[in-house]
Amino acid sequence: MFRSSKIAAVLAAATLTVVAGAASAEDFQSNGRTSEVFHGDLNLAKADHQKELRSRISRAASRVCATADTATMVACRSKAIAHVQAPVTAAIARAETRERYADASGTRSMAGN
Repeated sequence: MFRSSKIAAVLAAATLTVVAGAASAEDFQSNGRTSEVFHGDLNLAKADHQKELRSRISRAASRVCATADTATMVACRSKAIAHVQAPVTAAIARAETRERYADASGTRSMAGN
């Protein structure tokens, strides 16, 4: 199985000392906790596999943000998930592009001399 180091690294940067407000990558601070999110078994070109990846990320964010203060935990989870959104979106786009390219290349006929 493979893991995305970008996704794991970003979840590692979850914070327990967040300020109230909307989740934003700009005011993201690390709490030093880490959680790896494996996705080598997923085909990110498929919607159900994308949903599974997001579910794994959500569970990992819950682990790194665990605290007795519910408001702090919710804010931390929101920020952690928002912070990984860009690399997740990029990974999904790469998977979808590769699948479309593979589908297109399988239907072309080539002639040579």
